[in-house]
Amino acid sequence: MGLTPVRNAAVWNTVKILFLGSALLFLINIFFGFDNALTPAGTVIPRWQILIHLHAGTVGWITLSVIGLLIWIYTGQREVSGSYVRGVGILAWTAIIAFGGYIISFGLAFSQAGPVFFLLPTFGVAAAGVIWAAFIWSLVQLRRQAVVTTVHLLIMGALLVVAVGALFGVLLGLEHIVGLFIPGSDRIGTHAGLMDTYLFLAAAAIVEGFVRKDPNARWTRAGLVQALSWIIAALLVPIFIVFTLPQEVILLFVILLFLGLGLFLARMGKLALTQNPLRADPTAWSFYGTIWLIVFLILFAYAAFVLLPNPDLMPPWFGAVFVHSAFVGMMTNLLLGLYSARTQDVRHILATWEPTAILLLNLGILVFFLLKITQDLRIGAIFMGIGVILGVLTMVARLGASGGGTSEGAPS
Repeated sequence: MGLTPVRNAAVWNTVKILFLGSALLFLINIFFGFDNALTPAGTVIPRWQILIHLHAGTVGWITLSVIGLLIWIYTGQREVSGSYVRGVGILAWTAIIAFGGYIISFGLAFSQAGPVFFLLPTFGVAAAGVIWAAFIWSLVQLRRQAVVTTVHLLIMGALLVVAVGALFGVLLGLEHIVGLFIPGSDRIGTHAGLMDTYLFLAAAAIVEGFVRKDPNARWTRAGLVQALSWIIAALLVPIFIVFTLPQEVILLFVILLFLGLGLFLARMGKLALTQNPLRADPTAWSFYGTIWLIVFLILFAYAAFVLLPNPDLMPPWFGAVFVHSAFVGMMTNLLLGLYSARTQDVRHILATWEPTAILLLNLGILVFFLLKITQDLRIGAIFMGIGVILGVLTMVARLGASGGGTSEGAPS
Protein backbone atom coordinates (compact mmCIF):
# COMPACT_ATOMS: atom_id res chain seq x y z
CA MET A 1 0.00 0.00 0.00
CA GLY A 2 1.07 3.59 -0.56
CA LEU A 3 0.02 4.63 2.96
CA THR A 4 2.63 4.21 5.69
CA PRO A 5 2.37 5.03 9.41
CA VAL A 6 3.17 8.56 10.54
CA ARG A 7 6.67 8.78 11.93
CA ASN A 8 5.77 11.00 14.89
CA ALA A 9 4.01 8.87 17.53
CA ALA A 10 1.95 11.75 18.93
CA VAL A 11 0.56 12.75 15.53
CA TRP A 12 -0.11 9.09 14.73
CA ASN A 13 -2.10 8.97 17.97
CA THR A 14 -4.04 12.08 16.91
CA VAL A 15 -5.05 10.36 13.66
CA LYS A 16 -6.27 7.45 15.76
CA ILE A 17 -8.33 9.78 17.98
CA LEU A 18 -9.89 11.49 14.95
CA PHE A 19 -10.86 8.15 13.44
CA LEU A 20 -12.33 6.94 16.74
CA GLY A 21 -14.33 10.15 17.10
CA SER A 22 -15.55 9.87 13.52
CA ALA A 23 -16.64 6.26 13.98
CA LEU A 24 -18.53 7.10 17.18
CA LEU A 25 -20.34 10.00 15.48
CA PHE A 26 -21.16 7.64 12.63
CA LEU A 27 -23.10 5.48 15.10
CA ILE A 28 -25.66 8.31 15.23
CA ASN A 29 -26.11 7.95 11.49
CA ILE A 30 -26.38 4.17 11.75
CA PHE A 31 -28.98 4.36 14.54
CA PHE A 32 -31.27 6.63 12.55
CA GLY A 33 -30.60 4.59 9.42
CA PHE A 34 -32.05 1.52 11.13
CA ASP A 35 -34.94 3.60 12.47
CA ASN A 36 -35.69 4.94 8.99
CA ALA A 37 -35.60 1.42 7.53
CA LEU A 38 -38.07 0.14 10.12
CA THR A 39 -40.49 3.03 9.60
CA PRO A 40 -43.61 1.68 7.82
CA ALA A 41 -43.91 2.47 4.13
CA GLY A 42 -45.89 5.63 3.50
CA THR A 43 -44.94 7.17 6.84
CA VAL A 44 -43.22 10.52 6.54
CA ILE A 45 -39.90 10.62 8.38
CA PRO A 46 -39.53 13.87 10.39
CA ARG A 47 -37.24 16.47 8.86
CA TRP A 48 -35.04 16.70 11.96
CA GLN A 49 -34.43 12.96 11.81
CA ILE A 50 -33.43 13.10 8.14
CA LEU A 51 -31.09 16.05 8.76
CA ILE A 52 -29.34 14.53 11.77
CA HIS A 53 -28.98 11.22 9.90
CA LEU A 54 -27.57 12.96 6.82
CA HIS A 55 -25.11 15.23 8.64
CA ALA A 56 -23.88 12.52 10.99
CA GLY A 57 -22.76 10.78 7.81
CA THR A 58 -21.46 13.70 5.77
CA VAL A 59 -19.88 15.72 8.58
CA GLY A 60 -19.21 13.32 11.43
CA TRP A 61 -18.20 10.27 9.41
CA ILE A 62 -16.78 11.54 6.13
CA THR A 63 -15.41 15.04 6.72
CA LEU A 64 -13.89 14.25 10.11
CA SER A 65 -12.18 11.21 8.58
CA VAL A 66 -10.91 13.32 5.67
CA ILE A 67 -9.29 15.70 8.16
CA GLY A 68 -7.64 12.66 9.76
CA LEU A 69 -6.36 11.56 6.35
CA LEU A 70 -5.13 15.11 5.72
CA ILE A 71 -3.02 15.07 8.89
CA TRP A 72 -1.79 11.55 8.10
CA ILE A 73 -0.62 12.33 4.56
CA TYR A 74 0.73 15.80 5.22
CA THR A 75 2.76 14.68 8.24
CA GLY A 76 4.02 11.37 6.89
CA GLN A 77 7.64 10.61 7.72
CA ARG A 78 8.61 14.21 8.53
CA GLU A 79 10.28 15.30 11.74
CA VAL A 80 7.87 17.76 13.35
CA SER A 81 8.14 20.18 16.27
CA GLY A 82 6.27 20.17 19.55
CA SER A 83 4.23 23.18 18.43
CA TYR A 84 3.21 21.27 15.29
CA VAL A 85 2.04 18.34 17.42
CA ARG A 86 0.08 20.63 19.75
CA GLY A 87 -1.49 22.45 16.80
CA VAL A 88 -2.60 19.20 15.19
CA GLY A 89 -4.04 18.05 18.51
CA ILE A 90 -6.01 21.28 18.92
CA LEU A 91 -7.36 20.98 15.37
CA ALA A 92 -8.42 17.38 15.98
CA TRP A 93 -10.23 17.97 19.28
CA THR A 94 -11.86 21.16 18.06
CA ALA A 95 -13.14 19.29 14.99
CA ILE A 96 -14.59 16.46 17.09
CA ILE A 97 -16.39 18.86 19.47
CA ALA A 98 -17.61 21.24 16.76
CA PHE A 99 -18.82 18.48 14.43
CA GLY A 100 -20.49 16.56 17.25
CA GLY A 101 -22.31 19.68 18.42
CA TYR A 102 -23.31 20.55 14.87
CA ILE A 103 -24.86 17.12 14.30
CA ILE A 104 -26.85 17.23 17.54
CA SER A 105 -27.96 20.82 16.89
CA PHE A 106 -29.80 19.69 13.74
CA GLY A 107 -31.98 17.42 15.83
CA LEU A 108 -32.64 20.08 18.45
CA ALA A 109 -33.15 22.98 16.04
CA PHE A 110 -35.69 21.26 13.80
CA SER A 111 -37.55 19.31 16.50
CA GLN A 112 -37.84 22.10 19.08
CA ALA A 113 -39.17 25.61 18.75
CA GLY A 114 -37.69 28.77 20.21
CA PRO A 115 -34.19 30.03 20.92
CA VAL A 116 -32.67 26.54 20.77
CA PHE A 117 -32.44 27.07 16.99
CA PHE A 118 -29.49 29.40 17.60
CA LEU A 119 -27.43 26.28 18.34
CA LEU A 120 -27.48 25.43 14.64
CA PRO A 121 -25.71 28.53 13.25
CA THR A 122 -23.47 28.65 16.35
CA PHE A 123 -22.09 25.15 15.87
CA GLY A 124 -22.32 25.62 12.11
CA VAL A 125 -19.92 28.55 12.24
CA ALA A 126 -17.60 26.54 14.48
CA ALA A 127 -17.68 23.50 12.16
CA ALA A 128 -17.12 25.63 9.05
CA GLY A 129 -14.28 27.42 10.82
CA VAL A 130 -12.58 24.10 11.54
CA ILE A 131 -12.87 23.03 7.90
CA TRP A 132 -11.45 26.34 6.66
CA ALA A 133 -8.64 26.03 9.21
CA ALA A 134 -7.85 22.54 7.91
CA PHE A 135 -7.75 23.82 4.33
CA ILE A 136 -5.48 26.76 5.22
CA TRP A 137 -3.27 24.37 7.21
CA SER A 138 -2.98 22.16 4.11
CA LEU A 139 -1.85 25.16 2.05
CA VAL A 140 0.83 26.05 4.60
CA GLN A 141 2.04 22.48 4.97
CA LEU A 142 2.11 21.84 1.22
CA ARG A 143 5.23 23.99 0.93
CA ARG A 144 6.94 21.83 3.56
CA GLN A 145 6.51 18.51 1.78
CA ALA A 146 9.69 16.90 0.50
CA VAL A 147 7.66 15.59 -2.45
CA VAL A 148 4.20 16.85 -3.41
CA THR A 149 2.16 13.93 -4.72
CA THR A 150 -1.21 13.82 -6.45
CA VAL A 151 -2.69 12.58 -3.17
CA HIS A 152 -1.65 15.86 -1.53
CA LEU A 153 -3.39 17.82 -4.29
CA LEU A 154 -6.56 15.73 -4.16
CA ILE A 155 -6.92 16.09 -0.39
CA MET A 156 -6.26 19.83 -0.52
CA GLY A 157 -8.79 20.19 -3.33
CA ALA A 158 -11.33 18.21 -1.31
CA LEU A 159 -10.83 20.52 1.68
CA LEU A 160 -11.26 23.61 -0.51
CA VAL A 161 -14.55 22.37 -1.96
CA VAL A 162 -15.98 21.18 1.36
CA ALA A 163 -14.95 24.49 2.98
CA VAL A 164 -16.96 26.44 0.39
CA GLY A 165 -19.81 23.97 0.84
CA ALA A 166 -19.69 24.44 4.62
CA LEU A 167 -19.88 28.21 4.14
CA PHE A 168 -23.10 27.86 2.17
CA GLY A 169 -24.40 25.43 4.80
CA VAL A 170 -23.88 28.04 7.52
CA LEU A 171 -25.61 30.68 5.41
CA LEU A 172 -28.60 28.36 4.97
CA GLY A 173 -28.80 28.00 8.76
CA LEU A 174 -28.70 31.77 9.19
CA GLU A 175 -31.55 32.15 6.71
CA HIS A 176 -33.87 30.51 9.24
CA ILE A 177 -33.11 33.38 11.63
CA VAL A 178 -32.62 36.50 9.52
CA GLY A 179 -34.65 35.59 6.44
CA LEU A 180 -33.78 34.51 2.92
CA PHE A 181 -30.77 36.19 1.34
CA ILE A 182 -29.03 33.56 -0.84
CA PRO A 183 -30.10 34.33 -4.43
CA GLY A 184 -31.27 31.65 -6.82
CA SER A 185 -34.19 29.24 -6.85
CA ASP A 186 -32.30 26.26 -5.38
CA ARG A 187 -30.54 27.58 -2.28
CA ILE A 188 -30.09 24.10 -0.78
CA GLY A 189 -28.42 23.02 -4.02
CA THR A 190 -25.62 25.56 -3.48
CA HIS A 191 -24.63 23.56 -0.41
CA ALA A 192 -25.58 20.03 -1.43
CA GLY A 193 -23.92 20.17 -4.86
CA LEU A 194 -20.58 21.11 -3.34
CA MET A 195 -20.81 18.51 -0.58
CA ASP A 196 -21.62 15.80 -3.11
CA THR A 197 -18.89 16.72 -5.60
CA TYR A 198 -16.14 16.99 -3.00
CA LEU A 199 -16.58 13.29 -2.32
CA PHE A 200 -14.94 12.43 -5.66
CA LEU A 201 -11.74 14.21 -4.61
CA ALA A 202 -11.69 12.58 -1.19
CA ALA A 203 -12.47 9.12 -2.58
CA ALA A 204 -9.83 9.37 -5.31
CA ALA A 205 -7.22 10.42 -2.73
CA ILE A 206 -7.95 7.34 -0.61
CA VAL A 207 -7.90 4.95 -3.59
CA GLU A 208 -4.63 6.41 -4.83
CA GLY A 209 -3.17 6.12 -1.35
CA PHE A 210 -3.99 2.41 -1.38
CA VAL A 211 -2.91 1.33 -4.86
CA ARG A 212 -0.14 3.70 -6.02
CA LYS A 213 3.05 1.80 -6.68
CA ASP A 214 5.44 4.54 -5.59
CA PRO A 215 4.22 6.56 -2.57
CA ASN A 216 7.00 9.11 -3.19
CA ALA A 217 6.16 9.80 -6.84
CA ARG A 218 5.75 13.50 -7.62
CA TRP A 219 2.39 14.77 -8.86
CA THR A 220 1.73 14.42 -12.56
CA ARG A 221 -0.05 16.66 -15.03
CA ALA A 222 -2.77 14.07 -15.47
CA GLY A 223 -3.27 13.94 -11.70
CA LEU A 224 -3.43 17.72 -11.50
CA VAL A 225 -5.99 17.92 -14.31
CA GLN A 226 -8.05 15.22 -12.58
CA ALA A 227 -8.11 17.24 -9.37
CA LEU A 228 -8.85 20.54 -11.14
CA SER A 229 -11.67 18.97 -13.18
CA TRP A 230 -13.58 18.01 -10.07
CA ILE A 231 -12.72 21.21 -8.17
CA ILE A 232 -13.95 23.42 -11.01
CA ALA A 233 -17.05 21.25 -11.50
CA ALA A 234 -17.90 21.61 -7.81
CA LEU A 235 -17.42 25.39 -7.78
CA LEU A 236 -19.63 25.71 -10.86
CA VAL A 237 -22.62 24.54 -8.81
CA PRO A 238 -23.11 27.60 -6.58
CA ILE A 239 -22.09 29.94 -9.43
CA PHE A 240 -24.73 28.38 -11.68
CA ILE A 241 -27.45 28.65 -9.04
CA VAL A 242 -26.62 32.04 -7.53
CA PHE A 243 -26.11 33.85 -10.84
CA THR A 244 -28.80 31.90 -12.76
CA LEU A 245 -26.44 30.98 -15.56
CA PRO A 246 -27.69 29.30 -18.77
CA GLN A 247 -28.29 25.56 -18.85
CA GLU A 248 -25.21 25.05 -21.03
CA VAL A 249 -23.14 25.37 -17.85
CA ILE A 250 -24.60 22.04 -16.74
CA LEU A 251 -23.10 20.42 -19.84
CA LEU A 252 -19.69 21.78 -18.83
CA PHE A 253 -20.25 20.42 -15.31
CA VAL A 254 -20.98 16.93 -16.67
CA ILE A 255 -18.00 17.06 -19.07
CA LEU A 256 -15.70 17.95 -16.15
CA LEU A 257 -17.11 15.12 -14.04
CA PHE A 258 -16.38 12.55 -16.75
CA LEU A 259 -12.99 14.06 -17.57
CA GLY A 260 -11.98 13.59 -13.94
CA LEU A 261 -13.41 10.07 -13.96
CA GLY A 262 -11.54 9.11 -17.12
CA LEU A 263 -8.22 10.34 -15.74
CA PHE A 264 -8.89 8.63 -12.41
CA LEU A 265 -9.61 5.30 -14.10
CA ALA A 266 -6.60 5.58 -16.39
CA ARG A 267 -4.26 6.51 -13.54
CA MET A 268 -5.41 4.61 -10.43
CA GLY A 269 -8.94 3.28 -10.84
CA LYS A 270 -7.84 0.49 -13.15
CA LEU A 271 -5.37 -0.67 -10.49
CA ALA A 272 -8.07 -0.64 -7.82
CA LEU A 273 -10.35 -2.74 -10.01
CA THR A 274 -7.66 -5.42 -10.36
CA GLN A 275 -7.48 -5.96 -6.59
CA ASN A 276 -8.85 -9.15 -5.05
CA PRO A 277 -12.30 -8.25 -3.60
CA LEU A 278 -12.18 -11.24 -1.23
CA ARG A 279 -9.05 -10.17 0.61
CA ALA A 280 -9.29 -8.77 4.14
CA ASP A 281 -7.25 -5.62 3.61
CA PRO A 282 -7.65 -2.03 2.39
CA THR A 283 -7.24 -2.94 -1.28
CA ALA A 284 -10.46 -4.99 -1.17
CA TRP A 285 -12.33 -1.99 0.22
CA SER A 286 -10.84 0.13 -2.58
CA PHE A 287 -12.13 -2.34 -5.19
CA TYR A 288 -15.74 -1.83 -4.10
CA GLY A 289 -15.27 1.86 -3.41
CA THR A 290 -14.08 2.40 -6.97
CA ILE A 291 -17.06 0.55 -8.44
CA TRP A 292 -19.47 2.70 -6.44
CA LEU A 293 -17.54 5.85 -7.38
CA ILE A 294 -18.30 5.07 -11.03
CA VAL A 295 -21.97 4.37 -10.23
CA PHE A 296 -22.33 7.57 -8.20
CA LEU A 297 -20.70 9.75 -10.84
CA ILE A 298 -23.01 8.38 -13.55
CA LEU A 299 -26.05 9.00 -11.34
CA PHE A 300 -24.76 12.49 -10.52
CA ALA A 301 -24.29 13.34 -14.19
CA TYR A 302 -27.78 12.00 -14.99
CA ALA A 303 -29.30 14.08 -12.18
CA ALA A 304 -27.54 17.24 -13.36
CA PHE A 305 -28.07 16.84 -17.09
CA VAL A 306 -31.51 15.19 -17.23
CA LEU A 307 -33.36 15.55 -13.93
CA LEU A 308 -32.36 19.10 -13.00
CA PRO A 309 -34.02 20.62 -16.11
CA ASN A 310 -36.88 18.07 -15.91
CA PRO A 311 -37.57 17.26 -12.22
CA ASP A 312 -40.85 15.54 -13.11
CA LEU A 313 -38.81 12.71 -14.65
CA MET A 314 -37.21 11.78 -11.31
CA PRO A 315 -38.34 8.31 -10.19
CA PRO A 316 -39.31 7.93 -6.50
CA TRP A 317 -36.32 5.71 -5.75
CA PHE A 318 -33.65 7.94 -7.29
CA GLY A 319 -32.84 10.07 -4.24
CA ALA A 320 -32.20 7.11 -1.95
CA VAL A 321 -30.08 5.28 -4.53
CA PHE A 322 -28.12 8.43 -5.37
CA VAL A 323 -27.29 9.29 -1.75
CA HIS A 324 -26.46 5.77 -0.59
CA SER A 325 -24.29 4.94 -3.60
CA ALA A 326 -22.12 7.90 -2.54
CA PHE A 327 -22.18 7.83 1.25
CA VAL A 328 -22.29 4.07 1.78
CA GLY A 329 -21.12 2.45 -1.46
CA MET A 330 -18.25 4.79 -2.22
CA MET A 331 -17.24 6.55 0.99
CA THR A 332 -18.04 4.00 3.69
CA ASN A 333 -16.18 1.29 1.77
CA LEU A 334 -13.15 3.56 1.38
CA LEU A 335 -13.20 4.94 4.92
CA LEU A 336 -13.39 1.46 6.43
CA GLY A 337 -10.43 0.60 4.19
CA LEU A 338 -8.65 3.69 5.52
CA TYR A 339 -9.29 2.58 9.09
CA SER A 340 -8.05 -0.87 8.16
CA ALA A 341 -4.84 0.70 6.88
CA ARG A 342 -4.45 2.66 10.14
CA THR A 343 -4.79 -0.54 12.21
CA GLN A 344 -2.61 -2.96 10.26
CA ASP A 345 -0.53 -3.55 13.39
CA VAL A 346 -3.55 -5.27 15.01
CA ARG A 347 -5.26 -6.75 11.95
CA HIS A 348 -5.41 -10.11 13.74
CA ILE A 349 -8.19 -8.70 15.94
CA LEU A 350 -11.60 -9.83 14.60
CA ALA A 351 -9.77 -11.07 11.53
CA THR A 352 -12.80 -12.84 10.08
CA TRP A 353 -15.10 -9.88 10.65
CA GLU A 354 -13.46 -7.64 8.05
CA PRO A 355 -14.04 -9.84 4.97
CA THR A 356 -17.53 -10.63 6.26
CA ALA A 357 -18.29 -6.92 6.63
CA ILE A 358 -17.01 -6.23 3.10
CA LEU A 359 -19.36 -8.77 1.56
CA LEU A 360 -22.39 -7.98 3.74
CA LEU A 361 -22.07 -4.24 3.17
CA ASN A 362 -21.88 -4.47 -0.60
CA LEU A 363 -24.47 -7.22 -1.00
CA GLY A 364 -26.66 -5.25 1.41
CA ILE A 365 -26.45 -2.18 -0.81
CA LEU A 366 -27.69 -4.24 -3.76
CA VAL A 367 -30.58 -5.66 -1.68
CA PHE A 368 -31.51 -2.17 -0.49
CA PHE A 369 -31.49 -0.77 -4.02
CA LEU A 370 -33.44 -3.72 -5.42
CA LEU A 371 -36.25 -3.43 -2.87
CA LYS A 372 -36.33 0.36 -3.09
CA ILE A 373 -36.52 0.38 -6.89
CA THR A 374 -39.00 -2.48 -7.32
CA GLN A 375 -41.19 -2.21 -4.21
CA ASP A 376 -40.40 1.28 -2.83
CA LEU A 377 -39.45 -0.35 0.48
CA ARG A 378 -36.78 0.92 2.90
CA ILE A 379 -36.46 -2.36 4.78
CA GLY A 380 -33.55 -3.45 2.59
CA ALA A 381 -31.40 -0.90 4.42
CA ILE A 382 -31.31 -3.35 7.33
CA PHE A 383 -29.13 -5.73 5.30
CA MET A 384 -26.85 -2.88 4.28
CA GLY A 385 -26.73 -1.57 7.85
CA ILE A 386 -25.64 -4.93 9.27
CA GLY A 387 -22.57 -4.87 7.04
CA VAL A 388 -21.86 -1.24 7.94
CA ILE A 389 -22.10 -1.73 11.68
CA LEU A 390 -20.03 -4.92 11.54
CA GLY A 391 -17.30 -3.03 9.71
CA VAL A 392 -17.44 -0.06 12.08
CA LEU A 393 -17.33 -2.24 15.21
CA THR A 394 -14.37 -4.13 13.78
CA MET A 395 -12.43 -0.93 13.16
CA VAL A 396 -13.36 0.61 16.52
CA ALA A 397 -12.07 -2.50 18.28
CA ARG A 398 -8.84 -2.37 16.28
CA LEU A 399 -8.38 1.37 16.77
CA GLY A 400 -8.71 0.88 20.51
CA ALA A 401 -5.93 -1.71 20.45
CA SER A 402 -3.75 -0.11 17.79
CA GLY A 403 -0.50 1.63 18.67
CA GLY A 404 -0.78 5.33 19.23
CA GLY A 405 2.02 6.68 21.32
CA THR A 406 2.33 9.83 23.36
CA SER A 407 4.97 12.47 23.62
CA GLU A 408 5.31 16.06 24.70
CA GLY A 409 2.55 18.12 23.16
CA ALA A 410 0.42 15.11 22.23
CA PRO A 411 -3.32 15.17 22.89
CA SER A 412 -4.22 13.30 26.04
